Amino acid sequence: MNFDINSSERETCVLIPHGKIDSQTYLEFDEAVKQALSLSNNLIINLQDTDYISSSGLRVLLSARKALPSNGNLTLTHVNETIMEVLEMTGFVDMLDVQQESVDPSGLKVIFFDVDGTLLSHTTGQVPESTRRALKKAQENGVKIVIATGRDIVELAKLPVMDLNFDGYLTLNGNICLDENKKMFDGNEIDPGEVEILVQIFQGGRIPFVLIGEEGRYINFVDDVVINTQNATHGTIPETGKYHGEKIYQCLGFVAKDVRERLEKLLDNCSITSWNDTGIDIIAKTGGKAAGIQKFLTRENLTRSEVMAFGDGENDMAMIEYAGIGVAMGNGKDSLKQVADYVTSSVDEDGIENALKHFGII
Repeated sequence: MNFDINSSERETCVLIPHGKIDSQTYLEFDEAVKQALSLSNNLIINLQDTDYISSSGLRVLLSARKALPSNGNLTLTHVNETIMEVLEMTGFVDMLDVQQESVDPSGLKVIFFDVDGTLLSHTTGQVPESTRRALKKAQENGVKIVIATGRDIVELAKLPVMDLNFDGYLTLNGNICLDENKKMFDGNEIDPGEVEILVQIFQGGRIPFVLIGEEGRYINFVDDVVINTQNATHGTIPETGKYHGEKIYQCLGFVAKDVRERLEKLLDNCSITSWNDTGIDIIAKTGGKAAGIQKFLTRENLTRSEVMAFGDGENDMAMIEYAGIGVAMGNGKDSLKQVADYVTSSVDEDGIENALKHFGII
């Protein structure tokens, strides 16, 4: 038996076993699970290449679940019918987050789209005409379309996407949730105690740092790293400003990998994802795009089996895993493709239109 372990995403480790997990292979499986857990407390076991799991394999899962800290997660994805029957019979389906192999696309009610590299081409800085056609047709067929982005609504307004009629906007990685009229209906602020530390970083002025509240965003200072990072991602540079005690929903840092790693060790109640080699998002650990989707579904009285999501980057990982059907763009990260239900072509090769046609949505 062999395994693929992907730990390039700092928050999540993905383990892909190949073959049956039984009395002959469970020790190898156990070793692989322990290795994965040493890398992250959030473990996804992708069973797309696993035919069957016996009691020996279940004992490994049980041990792994017990070993996780209270803030850890163990998720099984791409579970086939045979394994699902085993999990249901033994009650494991009640103690683990289990996602079956496929969802009937005819029941989809809403699709969530990342912006940069998904709706918006990094090459042209525009939304491809094929994407515009596809989104319009999906809405005509009764499917809601919603943005799920790390950007705020002010920055979105400066991009060539807002002429499309979206049914909602999950901004700041799902931490500010807006309805179709761009009115906030829910949010997820960073813990006030953690904000004190983030404000100290902002005021310390050692690294370029952005604080983002409900009403706007501001940076402590601008240097070449900020300018080059934003130019590479068609981003805008916030005005410099001071903190006045407002709620903070997200921070941005323009930092190298080593600084990101130090921040991850420092911040107990925040999670960090990268959107560029020198650009990071800092949000509450309880936040993220998947959490934003949950808030939207509660508002609309929908379930995750009625959800499709498109993304290309690290901050899309949880969303792609959470959705009933998660689609990775062809230009996306390899680690995201490994956990997606489907990999479409790139944004510049009609990726969204091709995927929606593949699933019969349009």
